Amino acid sequence: MNLQLNEAQQMIDVEKKSNPSNKIPYYLENYKDFISIAVSQDKASFDRLLAKRSDMIDLIAKDDQSSPYYNYCLADVYFQWAVARLLFMKDMSDMIDGIKAALEFKKSYEIIEKNQSKFPNFAPNLKLLGLMRALVDVVPANYKTIVKSLAFDGSFEQGTAELMQLTDKAIADKNIDFVKSEALFLLTFVEINLQANKQKALFLKKYYTNPDIIAEIKSNAVLLYAKARYDIFFGRNDEAIQALEAFPRGNNVAYFGFVDYLCGKTKLNRLDKDAANYFLNYNVKYKGAHYIKASYQHLAWYYLLNNDVGKYTENMKKAARFGAALSEIDKQALYEANRNEPSNVQLMKARLLCDGGYFQQALKNLDENTQSLLLKTDKDSLEFYYRLGRIYHEWDKTDNAVPYYEKVLRKGCNAPWYFATNAALQLGLIYENRKDLNTARLYFKRCLSMSPKEYKNSLHTKAKAGLKRIGG
Repeated sequence: MNLQLNEAQQMIDVEKKSNPSNKIPYYLENYKDFISIAVSQDKASFDRLLAKRSDMIDLIAKDDQSSPYYNYCLADVYFQWAVARLLFMKDMSDMIDGIKAALEFKKSYEIIEKNQSKFPNFAPNLKLLGLMRALVDVVPANYKTIVKSLAFDGSFEQGTAELMQLTDKAIADKNIDFVKSEALFLLTFVEINLQANKQKALFLKKYYTNPDIIAEIKSNAVLLYAKARYDIFFGRNDEAIQALEAFPRGNNVAYFGFVDYLCGKTKLNRLDKDAANYFLNYNVKYKGAHYIKASYQHLAWYYLLNNDVGKYTENMKKAARFGAALSEIDKQALYEANRNEPSNVQLMKARLLCDGGYFQQALKNLDENTQSLLLKTDKDSLEFYYRLGRIYHEWDKTDNAVPYYEKVLRKGCNAPWYFATNAALQLGLIYENRKDLNTARLYFKRCLSMSPKEYKNSLHTKAKAGLKRIGG
């Protein structure tokens, strides 16, 4: 969990020799391999380590079936390799890997469900049960082919409740302390990635202010990363930077590229002069395909903010050329690069400051440039009102935000940009929090009726989650 994977392997090897009948080291070695793949996203490592997968399963399968750890470990191994396969899928045309991943997800669920029936009081079962039940409820439309073959049901609420239950038990019970950081990481992941409602996610604060968790974060890279994501989600940009800068680095720690990417992003939100260094490091060291386009896009923004149009253009060309458009963020970066139209600097500055939670500064920037922004392009005019809505909403001034969102929805519902689609989603969330479920339902459905060229899948996923919560 602290990404000291070589040292972990040495400890595993010692246990294998001193206690050959113990199969837990093989489970841990598989986990170590999975974490190595997940943080590096290096296809060569995936291909090399995949060859060990069947041997690990065979070794674990020969152990004591009367133990609750038997099926727990097997289910986790199948789940980890399903996730690892998805990391390297280019799109849904990769049907061979898609089918293999689906079969492993299905196998994992069948095994852990069986374990839950056999050992209902074995709390670690809730890790996989909760995660898979939450995921299946809000899976993006382009993954429906895989989901249909899984043959298991669940809901986001049920899944998150099970993960919360596990996290609470793991904090209180030292016998299952080992699963605490995984449970909290997964709970944080599903809350901040699969639903956009900050009010619903406020309960996370009780964990990140818990003295035991605060103490553990100091020696647990995975929890430190989760804390940074939590801080970013709630607009605590300075705290996120502090966490990301404290992330372990060095030759004895596996390189986790996304930490550099996030560090650059949060520093850019604060308009820091050293933000570029983290994107440059990411582009050199990261071996995978994700967020490369976005990294070059953010580098381009950095140079544009610093009046270097030449380097802005150079990095936008790299955003178009390098990496893969797999995620919504990379697709948006490619769309902007291909559009070949520099972003409005003042709107970009307002967007970044708002993302970092610097609302007064963001609003001041827009106020000082109102006339010039409204006299620019249709896109700039629409984005101007959208940014005002976002600033007031993130600032918890929803009464101020609503008129701007409504204006964006009226003016931009047929435009190719994501502004109107997200305005509809945000209005749905506002009215959900106000307990006006009929109005919330209308706006969530309005979000789903639009198909922007940017962020469509993630916005639709969150709208579907909203409808599910309110009985859509």
